[in-house]
Amino acid sequence: MDEEIAPIKREMLRWIVQEGMSLNGVAKRLNEMGIPNPTAYKRSLGWNYCNPKADENDGLWVGTTVRRMLLDRMNLGHMVQGKQRVVSYKVHDKVAVPEDEWFVKENTHEPTFSKEEYDDLARVLKRDTQAPRGQNTVHLFSGFLRCYDCRKALQRKSAKGIVYYACRTYTEKSKERCTKHSIRLDILEQGVLIAIQTQIELLEGLAEAVNAINQNPVIDTQSKRIEKMLREKHREAERTKTLSDGLYVDWKTGHITQEDYSRMKAKFEEQLAQLAMVIENLEDKQRHMGQGITTENAVFSEFRKHRNIQKLDRSVLVELVDTVFVHEGSEISIAFRFADEYERVLEFLEMNKEKLMVEA
Repeated sequence: MDEEIAPIKREMLRWIVQEGMSLNGVAKRLNEMGIPNPTAYKRSLGWNYCNPKADENDGLWVGTTVRRMLLDRMNLGHMVQGKQRVVSYKVHDKVAVPEDEWFVKENTHEPTFSKEEYDDLARVLKRDTQAPRGQNTVHLFSGFLRCYDCRKALQRKSAKGIVYYACRTYTEKSKERCTKHSIRLDILEQGVLIAIQTQIELLEGLAEAVNAINQNPVIDTQSKRIEKMLREKHREAERTKTLSDGLYVDWKTGHITQEDYSRMKAKFEEQLAQLAMVIENLEDKQRHMGQGITTENAVFSEFRKHRNIQKLDRSVLVELVDTVFVHEGSEISIAFRFADEYERVLEFLEMNKEKLMVEA
């Protein structure tokens, strides 16, 4: 990793994720700072950089270059090779290779971004966002808003100094296909902030319940009992399989008849099937007894970082929110991130509610 470039990349990521800057806005800022683009930088170092269009490069940044540089998996500490291949030995033109055919060797150098930072950036860049004309940053909710009924994006509008959002299907396509679903920006911002604060309070309560369950000695005793039963059932399954496999030799050596072989084989297979079901059930119980469910779970740790939130900003939405749905009547509902982890927590609490009540 080039240590001179890494700090610039980290700044670029911060501009996009935290400040809500567009790709073109980042490019413009880099140009204003006099920072050369990758091609110009490599030429300044005297690298033998093979790019047929290098002579046409003016050294300035554009949005596509910003995206390509930041989403390069080398920023995660991985070496990526084989992005291009030569057409033939006679024709030296190169063609792009599909990403699933690249050769990736992980953890070859110090990463520029953590996995979480990289994922946050990738999510932001996947959203359908565009900075307003003449501006370098996107609006706070750009790429997050959807009409609850038609699932289309909402359009930002203003009238008499009031900013509001409305369903794009209704405003641009057909008033018969959907309704307005309008909401004022100030009401939207306050509603989302309250929803996030409420979700954080809820998760703090759930975290206390998870801790109580994990510290309950009854849970520890049951976990050990289930673990012991699993070991016994696995050993029983191994013994049954060994006996089943040995039937063939007994039949071929004349120790049992073919009829006995078929009858005993079917019996062992039935026993193995039953044991497999028992083992699966025990493993399922073991998973829900607390293994992997702690307050270090992402759904707790990510929301916990914002427990004192008093004002929304772009970075909070990126970290916590997947989609904000606007209903008719200016009501909202929010699909938060970490939904799978949240469901696992609720399932864990449901499975262990009796133990929690006993402890209380």
